[in-house]
Parts: sequence; structure tokens; C-alpha cells
Amino acid sequence: MKLGFLGLALALSASAHTLFTTLFINGENQGDGTCVRMPRDGATANGPVHPITGNDMACGRDGAKAVAFTCPTPHRATLTFEFRMHPDGREPGPIAASHKGPCAVYLKRVDDMYAADDVAAGPGWFKIWQDGYSNETGKWCVDRLIENHGFLSVRLPAVPTGYYLVRPEILALHNAARGDAEFYTGCAQIYVEQGPDGALEVPPGKDARIPGHVSPDDGGVRFDVHARPLPAYVVPGPGVFAPKGQGQGQGAPTRRAKQTAGKRPGDCVLKNANWCARPVPGFSDARGCWTSAQNCYDQGERCWRTAPPSGNVNCKTWQDYCGSLEATCTSAAASGPPQFRGGEETAALPEKAAKPWNDVFSRSPRIRRPSSEA
Repeated sequence: MKLGFLGLALALSASAHTLFTTLFINGENQGDGTCVRMPRDGATANGPVHPITGNDMACGRDGAKAVAFTCPTPHRATLTFEFRMHPDGREPGPIAASHKGPCAVYLKRVDDMYAADDVAAGPGWFKIWQDGYSNETGKWCVDRLIENHGFLSVRLPAVPTGYYLVRPEILALHNAARGDAEFYTGCAQIYVEQGPDGALEVPPGKDARIPGHVSPDDGGVRFDVHARPLPAYVVPGPGVFAPKGQGQGQGAPTRRAKQTAGKRPGDCVLKNANWCARPVPGFSDARGCWTSAQNCYDQGERCWRTAPPSGNVNCKTWQDYCGSLEATCTSAAASGPPQFRGGEETAALPEKAAKPWNDVFSRSPRIRRPSSEA
């Protein structure tokens, strides 16, 4: 009986954790897992990073390896990060209400997103946003995240054109006073388009090395969230740095550089996370049909095999198409392939969630909504 109770307690604890699964850019859902580095093991993907002195603090477990796609991101876009307790969204909820604590978002420019060596861990990071505890409302960032159904929106500062890792971070403090603060993080790969000219220069004291941006002994990491009265809270890590670029602080855009790596193929028929289905070969007889069907199933197998914890719903859509293709192969006069009429399954961003909170910028770009057919 005690063992069963322990197993239940562990299961409930795991379900209270969270994972960054989905990136929205100016309100548009990029697709679950698309451009997002996340752990491969779905059973433990939503767990906190341990130790906080290890390289996994940069982009989470398995975060040293780049994913296939890097999302093109307009200059000064609004980025929205979705957090889920259940990475595939099978049940609602971003994180347990007991996991109170601050949030932060970090950025790092990288020269080669697809380098063989880990480009995530190490120097080059800087914080573009943070939210801790509000004395006015008595709420933590995690409370606001829950009210926003797991969506955290921030504005991208005027950074130069190029490849970046963007890293949202949640710090749960419910056990922090006992030395067990829980960090939840992950990274999205983005390419900032039409950014301002010039190099990215982060002033001393605003730059950070991850791991190393926080210490287990920091006051904001060992904070007793249950103390009454609650002491003043300072979000750990460096202060926020918001580059303004050129053009009288507005970050005048340039059109010179363009994204070359990590682009979604132009002939992508269907996408699931960082996998794309390509058109299957045409055919005019049964033999060619079977070859085409095998190609379809081979692509589908890669979809299932590479699907991250955020889900594989679009793999099922492709599998159904392969089944309809195979059904035509019994005819000696088979010709095709049949047109693919499916589409990627994505969810719209709620209106409230699109608005950044604790905004450090004064300019409010228009949010472009996904179409109803997206």
C-alpha cells in the first residue's frame, strides 16, 4: 500500500511540472514542437533541469542538438511561448498553482545554428524580459502564466539580423527554501529578419553565461515563498537588456542578410514539429503505385520516430493519406498519386494571451491572427 501511494505521489508530482512546447510569432502558431529544442524522453520531458550548474541549463535536456527548422521572425516581433503540464496537450493546464515563482526570457545570437558542437551552453546570453512578484496584486509570474492558460508573450528587442536562440525560463520556488528550486526551460531557434545594422553589443553586467547565470546560493533561488510576511524578491540572473538598434532608438531595419539554413522546404506537404512530408512519386500503373505507397509509409515512419513529446497528431494525418494511396494500388489501371487534402493541426492564440505583460517596450506591433483555415 505504501509503495502504491508513493507511485501515485510521484505521478502527481510529475503532472505538476511543465514544458515549453510551442512558439507563436506575431500571433501565428508555428506548430507544436516546430523550431523548439526539447527533451526526447516524453515520460520525463516536463521535469525540471538538474543540476542547475550543468549544460542542460542552457536549453534543457537534449537541448545541445539543433532541430531541423529555424523559424523566420520579423524585426521586433511579439513572441509567445506556450507551456504545458502535459506536453502533447492531452489534458489542459500549464503548471501546478503551487509552483509559484518568477519567469525570464533570454536571447543568444549564434553564428552557426547547426554547428556540430553545442552552441547553447556558454557565454553570449542576455536577458530581454523578466517578471517576478507583484506587491500590488500579490501574484507571481507563474500565477499570471496560469491565468493566461500557459501563454507567455514578450516583445523582441531591436537586435541585428541573424540566428538566435530564445530561452524562456520558469523558476518554481515551492521547495526552494530546502535547496530544491526547480528550473524549467527550453529553447526556440529563430532567424531575425530585417534587423538593424551593426554588431550586437551587450554591456558588461548584462551579459550572461549559461550555466552560470544563477547560483544555488542566490537569494532569488533559495527564496522561501511560504514566508509571511513575504520578503522583497529579486529575480535572479542579470538585469534586463533591451537593444534599441539604430534609427533614434527604433531599430531601423535592413534588408541585406537572408536566412539560408533551417528553412522549411518549399515543397513541404505536411509538417509535424520539425518533420516535413514531401510529395510522393507519381505513377501510372500498379507497380508504380506500390512504390509510391512505400515512399509514403517510409516518410511517415520518420515522422513517428522523430516526433517530440509535444505530439504526433500530424503523423496520423499522413498515415491516413498513405492508407488512401495504398487503396488505389489494387487496380491495374492505377494512376496518381491522389491529391493530399489534409493540413497541419494547430491551435489559435487566444486574444488575451497575445498581449505581453510587464512590457519593457513602448511600441506595440499589430498582432496578425491565424486564419480560420490554419
